[in-house]
Amino acid sequence: VWDGGLILKNSLFPTKLHLIEGNRRIAEALKDENDRTNLKITQRLRLDQSKLEDVSKRMGNSSSHAVFLGVTTNVNIQHDNPEVQSRPLRNLISYLKQKEAAGVISMSYKETEEMQQGVLYCFPPCAYSMDLLRREAPNVVDESTKDDHLLVVVVCGSHN
Repeated sequence: VWDGGLILKNSLFPTKLHLIEGNRRIAEALKDENDRTNLKITQRLRLDQSKLEDVSKRMGNSSSHAVFLGVTTNVNIQHDNPEVQSRPLRNLISYLKQKEAAGVISMSYKETEEMQQGVLYCFPPCAYSMDLLRREAPNVVDESTKDDHLLVVVVCGSHN
């Protein structure tokens, strides 16, 4: 449902997202301030149990959310800045696994006429991402040792 680039520092990782669960329209909101499908990872979230429980809680309390499987895309994704180099997605996945963290992107999107806030999390293969994946695909085998996919969770707004 989405082809774009995940950016970390000066590296762009061309990524294709497949919707697994949730609101399909969220994919249309995954754009930068220039309306391009390049998203800059600005923070990391440690893969601690308490932080992961907080993400699950936010998904449950959100006005809408979506879970995507992120894999390498063959679409040619470029960045305007020549200093930003395109790199294989597996490099980002290896980096996140090594840091034991998820990448975090804060985002704004338009729903109806109002601007909403959302958060996008990029999880490398890990126990938490495998559990989320199994909710929709119970027969999936544990691929947490591989570096070929991300689980991307987008949480939009919140109902308190």
